[in-house]
Amino acid sequence: MFRRQAAWAAIGTVALLLSGTPAANAVEGQAPDVRWANSVSDDLGTLAVGISSDSAITDIKARIVSAATQQEVAVVEMDAFALFSGTPEDGVWHTKQPLDLADLGSYTVRVEATDADGDRTTDNSAGSLAYYVAAVFEDVRTDRAEIDIDHRQVRVDGTLKGRWPATRELKPLTDHPVDLDVDYWTESTVRTDADGNFSGTVTVNGAVPVQAVYRHANEHPYVLYGESPSTQIGVRQVATRWAVEAPSEARTIDLGQEVTLTATLERETPQGWVPFEGQSGGVLFEPSGGGQFASVGYFTTGEDGRISFTHAPWETGSFHVASHSDDPFIAPATADSARITVLRASAFNSFSATRTHGGVHVEGAMDFPDGWTPATIPVHIQYSGDGKEWTDLLTTEATWSGSGYAFAADIPDAGRRYFRAHFEATESFRAATSEAVKASR
Repeated sequence: MFRRQAAWAAIGTVALLLSGTPAANAVEGQAPDVRWANSVSDDLGTLAVGISSDSAITDIKARIVSAATQQEVAVVEMDAFALFSGTPEDGVWHTKQPLDLADLGSYTVRVEATDADGDRTTDNSAGSLAYYVAAVFEDVRTDRAEIDIDHRQVRVDGTLKGRWPATRELKPLTDHPVDLDVDYWTESTVRTDADGNFSGTVTVNGAVPVQAVYRHANEHPYVLYGESPSTQIGVRQVATRWAVEAPSEARTIDLGQEVTLTATLERETPQGWVPFEGQSGGVLFEPSGGGQFASVGYFTTGEDGRISFTHAPWETGSFHVASHSDDPFIAPATADSARITVLRASAFNSFSATRTHGGVHVEGAMDFPDGWTPATIPVHIQYSGDGKEWTDLLTTEATWSGSGYAFAADIPDAGRRYFRAHFEATESFRAATSEAVKASR
């Protein structure tokens, strides 16, 4: 007996030398990891459990404990579960049928899991079961899809039911509060009748969604939140327009001259277009060249819808009138007046013609009294035999001389004629013509 034991001891020693120490190389099985347990969100009576391990899960036992009494009310065995997703080694398990518990409420779930290696884990706080009735809305509808300035009331009808966790059966929820939300704010609260039907009216003041919502009520503690799909309500705006009475036609004025704008705001009605009272807005004068606009004034229309403003524009452009409202039911309106051409003054301060050997020397000076000058100042020297019919001889340019815009030119073989200087009108300046003179010695 001893010899045999000694032999086995020797063999064990050799094996130990070859393989290393047992403490360093032995591999123990991994116990299952119960990751979580809870109700399926859209099927509250169904229990879902997430478990992973290094070998297939072979047994699951879930103990359902009342959160209120801490008493165990049910035990769910392995045969009640089926693999819902993943693998037996790392998967999610669902109960095949909803749990049938005596009472609604919250429950703690304790889970025992065993894998194919025989390793076992017990998690006494794996998760919770929300064993509640889910609020479900059916056939929620509004009586109109669009509102207008005179019809802002929207009626909302529908049915509120509850899905029971044990059977998934939908049953009407009687005498339950239903919030009618406009743009996600509660505007009215109504209650369901014996069949779960409800009806209510809300005031809608814009293009916003309308929705029926069930929120937690202390009188019904085991019915969870629910909401209907939202219905987008549109807005049909009142059409408005401007009728510009003056200036009704294009006109030309001098810089500094005032122009009066008159216009009437109108709204469309079944009887036609009528003056629109109490609407706000403003008037600008906008340069045709796209420069800086000028603010003319602000207004609120009176009973006749009419406005009037006087303005002295500083460059060519038109009045732009616009009305707006904080009321989304009223459409904005804009209009432009006829074009106002603004011309700045130009004048000749002096002009002379003097005979020279073989010709005539002309010279003079211009002034632009409004303080603006053209980029270039072309001056046309003209002649006439009788002082009535004029012909261009040449064109020169007036330039700043320190006291004015001076010009000069020599005209060969001029003869005994009348002479004058002429500045042609531009988009911004009026024309000017000097006095006609005969050349002197």
